Amino acid sequence: MRAIILTGGKGTRLRPYTENRPKGLLQLSRYSILEVIIRRLRGAGFSHITLCVSHLADQIRAEFGDGATLGVRIDYSTDPRPLGTAAPLAQVADFNEPALVMNGDVLTALDFAELYRVHKDSGGVLTVASFRRPMPIGFGVLDIRGDQVAGIWEKPTLHLDISAGIYVADPAVLEAITPGKVVDMPDLVGSMMESGRRVHAYSFSDRWHDIGTPERYEEAQRCFAENPDLYLRNTRTPDRSTPEDRPEGARPPELRLYPSDTSREANGSVTNDDPATNDVPSQIAQDMGTVLECRPLGPADDFFLLGGDSLRAVELIARLTERFEPDDAVAADRLHAELLLAVFDDASPDALADVVRSHHAASRSGR
Repeated sequence: MRAIILTGGKGTRLRPYTENRPKGLLQLSRYSILEVIIRRLRGAGFSHITLCVSHLADQIRAEFGDGATLGVRIDYSTDPRPLGTAAPLAQVADFNEPALVMNGDVLTALDFAELYRVHKDSGGVLTVASFRRPMPIGFGVLDIRGDQVAGIWEKPTLHLDISAGIYVADPAVLEAITPGKVVDMPDLVGSMMESGRRVHAYSFSDRWHDIGTPERYEEAQRCFAENPDLYLRNTRTPDRSTPEDRPEGARPPELRLYPSDTSREANGSVTNDDPATNDVPSQIAQDMGTVLECRPLGPADDFFLLGGDSLRAVELIARLTERFEPDDAVAADRLHAELLLAVFDDASPDALADVVRSHHAASRSGR
């Protein structure tokens, strides 16, 4: 599946935060806004991501490159002259299948995979994600009929369905975009409706933040810091579901206890996986990526924040035990227990590598 992120704006309303950097690179804890979006998209099954860039595009390219470090394929579409929020779609290469399209300044817990599936089932050319937002009115609102007051509501709160800046679009929407002409997403939605094309609404109530002003950015920072996992993982995709999310009667993912890919040669002899001489974090990062079905993790990446769960943690520990203690059953059981305890405390390659090294040092000293 493909996603297109619109991240070319100057972020003028976010100054002073955006004086020298694009708003997509503003931080949420240790991640940038764009990295949070990309990690969540990857967890939902989107493997090809196009970043539509313009303002300070070089910084974004330098940050993400081809996407290999995040386990996705990233390419870029450059809009040399900003022409609105929808016009960049006409510059995207090989836009020949439905794509999730979203603004690059949105923090949300929306299930992207479900949105994409609903769009494909809807028969429409465009789906707009809709978020119901309370809008307090700071005045008394009158119901006037003729010259008579029929009612009054003191400072009511209206609940309005607003566009969340997230869409799924078929290539057919490109018919409404004239190259070189300013076209915003509301223009595109209007054009589709005027031409008789079906525009589907997808209402959701998951967390959603429009990071458009300093106040909203600071609120998003607070909410992300409280529960980063909520925004980083797409927990309801079928292959990443928790027991509570699975349909009644559905079986959990099968545990696959893989032997290490490199611990044994074809003749059965053990290769050199000695933690004293090998790059243990890289080996662990590779195994983590295999279990999560993505590229190797970074040294400080968290296994659980990137889609891991208890079942996959057990699978990972089985892999690591086989890799680093393939022969000695007593030592293997001890390492298995140590890793299993440690993974729920700090699930990064670096942290688990420390456990492996400590275990081997203790084994050699006879403790």
